[in-house]
Order: sequence, then structure tokens, then C-alpha cells
Amino acid sequence: MLRFPLPHTMLSFAAVQAEWANTLDRVQALCPVLRMAEVVRPDRFAYLEIAREHQDLVPEIERILFQNLLLRPLQRIEDRGTIEFQADWLWNWRRSVPWSCERSTIARLLPDAPEHTYVYGYSLVLVEG
Repeated sequence: MLRFPLPHTMLSFAAVQAEWANTLDRVQALCPVLRMAEVVRPDRFAYLEIAREHQDLVPEIERILFQNLLLRPLQRIEDRGTIEFQADWLWNWRRSVPWSCERSTIARLLPDAPEHTYVYGYSLVLVEG
């Protein structure tokens, strides 16, 4: 297992796991989740995958993911009839900030390249000191 230094002020695994479990429950109330990270681990990213037939629920799922302030959504990958959301677990609370989603260009030269990838960005607020 890889060892990553974590901040001394980090929250407990139980707190991050509880927030993730709540997020999964909320998404599963909308539609079946095909695959998901069930356990929070500092050396792995968070993910969940749904069938593309539930594509109309993507905005609602994104809203749920961004409401988990111990999660930093990174990207959405659409490929082979599925939609996968990937994120990092955070070990400290983040602020709720505006976000955007932009389609990423992919060179489809490799046979395993996904059909579409979308990258999440965050709007940072600069504070004068």
C-alpha cells in the first residue's frame, strides 16, 4: 500500500466514510449504481458508475457529489454504455464554491480511450488581505 502524508488536522476515516456513504445512498435513491468505491482510502480515488440510460440524472448526481464537502469531483467519463464519476476524498472540509464542467478533447487513437470525458473546474474567490 502506498503511504501518503496526510495533514495533522485531518478528519477521521469514519467521518469521511460517513459522508461518502450518505452520498452513495442519495445517488442510489435516484438510480442503480453499477460500481462504486465502497471504502474510503487515502491512496485511491472515489468513483461511482451508472448506466448511460440514466444520463438525464447527471445534473442531479453532480449536485449531490458537489454537496459532499469532503469530496472533490474531478471528472466524468462516458464510455461503453456507462457514466463514471471520479473524485478525490478530502480530509478537511472544503468550502462550497461555484463549479463548471467542460468537455475534454481526447485523442481516440487508443482502443481503450473513452468516448467522452468532462473535467470539473472550480471558481476560486480571491480575498484581498
